[in-house]
Amino acid sequence: MNRLCMGCMQEYDDRFDRCPHCGYAFNTPPKQSYHIEPGSILEGRYIVGKVLGFGGFGVTYLGWDYLMERKVAIKEYLPSEFATRMPTQQKVTVYSGDKEEQFKEGLRKTLDEARRLAKFETVPGIVQIYDCFEANGTSYIVMEFLEGVSLKEYLAEHGKMTAEQAIPVILQIASAMEEVHKAGILHRDIAPDNIYVLNPDEPDALQVKLLDFGAARYATTKHSKSLSVIIKPGYAPEEQYRSRGDQGTWTDVYALAATFYKMLTDVTPEDAMERSVKDEVKRPSKMGIRIGKPVETALMNAMNVKIQDRTQTMEEFSQELQAAEVKERKRTKDKTDVGSVPRWVFVTAGGAIVAVAVAAALMITGVIQFRIRSDSATLEADIVRVPNVINHLADEAEIILEEHDLGMSREKMVYSKEIPQDMVSYQEIKENTAVEKYTTLVVWISMGEEKGVVPTIKGLSQEKAEELLKEAGFTNIHIEESQDPGVYLSVLDISQEQGAQVPLDEEIILTICMNEESQKGDASSKVTMPDIQELTKEEAEEILTEAGLQVGWIEEDSDKPKGTVLGQETAAGTEVNKGSIVQVRISNGVKKMYMPSVLLLTEQEARELLESKGLIVSNVQHAYSDSHEAGKVMDQSIALDAEVKEGDKVTLTISLGKDPAKETRSAQPRQTQAPATQAPVQTQPQTPAPTQPPTEAPTMPPTEAPTQPPTEAPTQPPTTAAPETTTGNPSPLPWM
Repeated sequence: MNRLCMGCMQEYDDRFDRCPHCGYAFNTPPKQSYHIEPGSILEGRYIVGKVLGFGGFGVTYLGWDYLMERKVAIKEYLPSEFATRMPTQQKVTVYSGDKEEQFKEGLRKTLDEARRLAKFETVPGIVQIYDCFEANGTSYIVMEFLEGVSLKEYLAEHGKMTAEQAIPVILQIASAMEEVHKAGILHRDIAPDNIYVLNPDEPDALQVKLLDFGAARYATTKHSKSLSVIIKPGYAPEEQYRSRGDQGTWTDVYALAATFYKMLTDVTPEDAMERSVKDEVKRPSKMGIRIGKPVETALMNAMNVKIQDRTQTMEEFSQELQAAEVKERKRTKDKTDVGSVPRWVFVTAGGAIVAVAVAAALMITGVIQFRIRSDSATLEADIVRVPNVINHLADEAEIILEEHDLGMSREKMVYSKEIPQDMVSYQEIKENTAVEKYTTLVVWISMGEEKGVVPTIKGLSQEKAEELLKEAGFTNIHIEESQDPGVYLSVLDISQEQGAQVPLDEEIILTICMNEESQKGDASSKVTMPDIQELTKEEAEEILTEAGLQVGWIEEDSDKPKGTVLGQETAAGTEVNKGSIVQVRISNGVKKMYMPSVLLLTEQEARELLESKGLIVSNVQHAYSDSHEAGKVMDQSIALDAEVKEGDKVTLTISLGKDPAKETRSAQPRQTQAPATQAPVQTQPQTPAPTQPPTEAPTMPPTEAPTQPPTEAPTQPPTTAAPETTTGNPSPLPWM
């Protein structure tokens, strides 16, 4: 049996204790007690692996997205000044008072910025963001996993770079940040450790990406006394030291220029606040570095301490780096511009970092302890708390509830854009509610996004095409005009494949012919329309071309083989203009049809839906089920979204309800869905008694359960084609 390595996310034989690919030992504990246990699962799809890095504002883990089957990096928002995690727990504990407010503000800004950054997936220099969500009382950003080394590591190994090697790297970052700045986003932490080199073995053509934007750092520290934790001495401009500093595009320009200086000289520039008192930063040329005067001037302009003296934008910085001549900016003379920050802040900044590290060590070892209130409630022997099962596969949810002495009833299948198919999208009793043992929890199961079949519309008029798309349920329709030859106002092309099944809110672009003259041809020269009935597309096109005509194909669904001529709009023998466009109807093949879901319908409802689509219920089986109501469909023989055709036979499995032969529990089952008397609400998460770490990947962690049903969920399964949910056991995951 294979095991998934938490150190490299490759599979290997579980007879070995160490991964043969990377040497990572099975069951290696997390680096720190507040890190998530390797093997934990987030959102029902992301497997958390080893820690890649951590600091004052969060932890970055190696991860595996088992739905997309790819390695990812997972960044957890965990500012140590405002929150921590108790050993063996996944839920984050947030400190009370002002710290809680700052934590929430940082969390909000983190998610907001991640969502905005996700739109820059086409920008080469920005790490791609795949997902962001809240769980465990905090937030997570799932992003592209990058192979390579940080620029900091690269410089440590290779030493300083030539200007010819360094300039292309700086231009890549500047170009990326130029796009990001247009969206109103600042990085605030550009430095060698946040620039990733993808191809370190090609020093003359390095490709890089920028990581770790700083919205969370800025939000959570704007009222904080721990100023030093957000400042990288040498790379942060002086405005970042001031709580009301005027930050803007020029802030990132300074940091990128300081990074450029480090690349060229292998020297970290002097701290900006020290420079504001006495600037002793040497020009690279004075240090023996071979650098052209225009490039050096561009660098020093971008590193000016005062904002008004500094290069203002990334675009301007890039232009100066590539210019043949650059004018040096004059420096403003002002004896009182040290700013509002006392001198002792800069002198003690280094000491503050040490103090933070010492305090963290004392906290971990227990010398310093935080007293966190926990109004725990002792439950009676026959009372249990409801776990969260949302975002869990239905069969897994049933097992989780059984472990908590609870039952599960699958009430209906619903569409959901947020919850993946086959997973629980809603539970009737909220997580952590105290209920009597053996209460049955009613749940809804997601069918994923609602989909429709793209109709065959090429060659039709724009009006008719839009009508058919709307009838199929599509509403996000956009028009692009084209001057290509064709029949005026007809559909030349469609962005989605005809006959494909796609989400109903997917954008569909119709390319419409706006060339009114192209179809008319030469009125002074006439030709006779040939007979092309029953020919193939290739044969018809050849004959029409020989006759001096152009053809506009109108595609239709048909039982005839694809490409067969179904009819001609201009009758054979008709005199038409030479070079004109004649319309010919052609078969696009049999109309595509996909298997709908009939799960959790009654047998009669399922039969009616399937027969309306020309499918045949050929066999009906029956089986007992603990979570399917008697008389409801619990399985169907044709899988979800499988392509079907009229006359295909389907076998249904109908639930007989619970097996009466099973041994009854000592306590009488209670089928009411109403919660029992509510236990006192906890103000902070309880600290459970230490338990042995699991030998395999732990059960999926809970996510926050909604208290109201999803708004998009229909009260009854639709009668139109819909995705199917299989109710058999899910395929085992590779680490189980």
